[in-house]
Amino acid sequence: MSVGCGPDLEGAPDVVPVTGTVTINGEPFAGAGVSFRPDTDKGNESGFMPGGATDASGKYELMATAGAKGAPPGWYKVVVMPPSAPPGSDEVVEVPEYNQKYQDPEQTDLSFEVPQSAEPVVIDIDLEP
Repeated sequence: MSVGCGPDLEGAPDVVPVTGTVTINGEPFAGAGVSFRPDTDKGNESGFMPGGATDASGKYELMATAGAKGAPPGWYKVVVMPPSAPPGSDEVVEVPEYNQKYQDPEQTDLSFEVPQSAEPVVIDIDLEP
C-alpha cells in the first residue's frame, strides 16, 4: 500500500491540495478556467496539468488527474482562460477585460511553485487588466 497526499490511484501522482482566488484588480474573476502547466525551465517534468474553474467569488481548487485534488509539487506557469457559455447554449457570457498574455502558456508571466507540503497551499492570482 502506498502512502501519499492523494488517493491511491494507479498512475496518479502524489499531490498537494491547492486552492486560491483569481481576481482582476482585486475584483473576483468568476467562471475563469485556471490551468497550471509544468514549467520545464524550472525542472518540472511531471507532465500533469492540474486545473480548475473559479466560482462566483473567484475561488478555485485544482484537480490533478483521476479525481486527485491538488497538484504534484514543482514549478508551474499559470494560464487563466475566460469563462464561456455551455456548449449548445445561446447564453452570452460577459468577460471582464484582462491582459491576453495570461491565456498563453508561452507569454504568461504567472509562475508559482507548489511546495512539498502536507498542508493545503493557497495561491492567489491577481491579473492585470
